[in-house]
Amino acid sequence: MTALTRVDTATFPVFTAFLMAHSDAGTRDYLSHTDLKALFLERQGAEAWFYGDGARPQAVISLVRSPRHDGCIVIPVQILTGDGRVPTADACLDAFLDHEAAPAPLPRLYRIGEQTHQPVPADRLAARGFARIAGLCEYQRPAGPPVPGEFALADQALAAGYTLALFDDPAGLPDPSVLDRVATIHNRTLGARGAAADWTADVVRGRLSRPGSGLIIARRQAEVAGHILFQQGDDGILVIEACLARPHWRSGAVDAMCRLMAAEVSAPRGEKVVACADATNAASRRAMERAGMTLSAERHLWEKKVGAGERLLPAPTPAVLMPEAAQRPHIQL
Repeated sequence: MTALTRVDTATFPVFTAFLMAHSDAGTRDYLSHTDLKALFLERQGAEAWFYGDGARPQAVISLVRSPRHDGCIVIPVQILTGDGRVPTADACLDAFLDHEAAPAPLPRLYRIGEQTHQPVPADRLAARGFARIAGLCEYQRPAGPPVPGEFALADQALAAGYTLALFDDPAGLPDPSVLDRVATIHNRTLGARGAAADWTADVVRGRLSRPGSGLIIARRQAEVAGHILFQQGDDGILVIEACLARPHWRSGAVDAMCRLMAAEVSAPRGEKVVACADATNAASRRAMERAGMTLSAERHLWEKKVGAGERLLPAPTPAVLMPEAAQRPHIQL
């Protein structure tokens, strides 16, 4: 079987060139405004791998190993093929899972998301014991100001003393202490769900450096209670995240921030708002529905739990690649 090779500082330019060559336009745009070495190599738990010859890989793998509150290591994995063919994705998947086969002292949860423009090795995933489940739910709200019936809890938050601020000018960012608080809320919120939780004030500042990006802050007295981080996309305003510190849950602050976004971002720009939530996060989904958003798409993922001391299922048969002449063009990250 073709081997995996760990990407390091010396080979990182080959990895980034592969990403830029084989990702779609939206992903390339995102990558061009991101510190790629920090994202794929330097952040805690991050790994990147070549499948095939490290100088001319057939595919690349990126992942993050993140400990969850219950001790389980959550491992979201992305596979990007160079030719967009299922056999290549199958072979790359087998190589990765075989590399992970040894028992580990802690339980592991592997998550492999379906990507719109990349092949999904569905049969291979099923054969290796993965289950297909609902992953992300995408919601959209048409462009325009608030309308009656939306943001039902916003006035409750304002009456309780919450105040709001919008920062959408790169020349007028909030002070570093606010950016640091945003990073802290992000890390606590996502870390509790087993996602990567390694933001700093500099990471937030970098997100806001992109044209069309912005930040909405909710405060209770002097404390930053929560935030919405957004960016301008090709198909509307994309909500990167909406987070609220736990003591402020059910306060209505999320509704208030969403209403401000509708009034001062969506309406003036004439752009719809697009946001995603984990399919299992009922509170986030209800908040988006209160904001006048409707479900527009569902994205699935494949999940496999491996207990402490257990092994992954072995590959049932070797993956065989088709001749080069039979290969189709790739699609996306």
